[in-house]
Amino acid sequence: MQSSHASALDVNWYQIAALRRRLHRHPEVSEQEYQTAAAVVQELAAAGPDELITGLSRMRTGVCAVYEGKAEGPTVMLRCELDALPIRETGERSHRSVRDGVAHLCGHDGHMATMIAVAQSLRRRGITRGKAVLLFQPAEETGTGAAALLDDRRFTALSPDVVLGFHNLPTFPCGVLVVRSGIFAAASVGFIVTFGGRTSHSSYPEHGLNPTAAVAGLMEFVNGIETHRQSAFGARSTGTITSARVGAVELGANFGTAPGEAVVMGVLRAYYNDDLLKLKSLIAEEAEGLAAPAGLSCEIEWREEFAVTENDAAVVDRIVEVARQRGWECRTVDEPFRWSEDFGRYLQHFDGAFFGIGAGEAQPQLHSDTYDYPDEIIPVGAEVYRALLDSYLAPLSS
Repeated sequence: MQSSHASALDVNWYQIAALRRRLHRHPEVSEQEYQTAAAVVQELAAAGPDELITGLSRMRTGVCAVYEGKAEGPTVMLRCELDALPIRETGERSHRSVRDGVAHLCGHDGHMATMIAVAQSLRRRGITRGKAVLLFQPAEETGTGAAALLDDRRFTALSPDVVLGFHNLPTFPCGVLVVRSGIFAAASVGFIVTFGGRTSHSSYPEHGLNPTAAVAGLMEFVNGIETHRQSAFGARSTGTITSARVGAVELGANFGTAPGEAVVMGVLRAYYNDDLLKLKSLIAEEAEGLAAPAGLSCEIEWREEFAVTENDAAVVDRIVEVARQRGWECRTVDEPFRWSEDFGRYLQHFDGAFFGIGAGEAQPQLHSDTYDYPDEIIPVGAEVYRALLDSYLAPLSS
């Protein structure tokens, strides 16, 4: 634990770290966070909110704890995430995931523990005015959670004036704040292109409809987006092939058959929402253009779509000023992050900002099978969140 932060709030950090490790041992994937939400509700109930809202979103796992001041004022919402990743964790740590193939390898366990610490601090020392809303969001990893909450009237009725969120950032020094006005993280969307043809004996491939050439063409097109087509976009845009399958390989080797089906999957990323729409249109046109001359059918599915995370400059300035007043190191990054964050959906509706907290320069990258949230930055996140609440919800000067 970093003592300068750990001593700032009246919280038992060893209990909070133990909670984080319990959450780590029992991860749940997006849209399935039932036990995680129940554990959060139990912790929040003990932290004495004025209102505890459960069962939010179509998943019925979103949770909000509301703390009210005695005077009128703005509503400030802090957000963390409930879900884990469908990745097998490696390593021998004592709190390793007990669920094979599912693990908290992005740090959402640490984000939840941080928010519980904030709740405990609010129980001991309330806010003066306005409302503090602590949001525990399902399904961040799939990009479906924020949209589902925004479709829930009980959530939108909270009508926050400011929304704030953070993510831990490996490769940055432990505890440093990382900010950026404007675009903080990219928009993205996954695609699945299915080409349908007709199998044939491999000695007479001309009697079938083979999707191999279409697959090769689409892969080349997607991989060449950043090199050959940047002039079409307002900022850097990329495409990455993540998987390709030709033929029914899951049935075993079949050297006597020319394939009649294929599936290509990938992800598109852009720093502007309009550019992402252009990318989607280009991919659809290219896939259909490759399929038609070969007599192939073509179906396109879009999955896990994330909006650009675009910060409000005034909110970022507030974060920087709070950091200056407290003597915390705060770095501004020149380029947006290439990954995507579901928090961007909120920023399309509310003023707010998303920032980073360094997780250590030697920390494995997010989604690595050896990643583990560093307990020592839990007090950092909690104090930053609490300081921002106090900044927005302090008494008005006379």
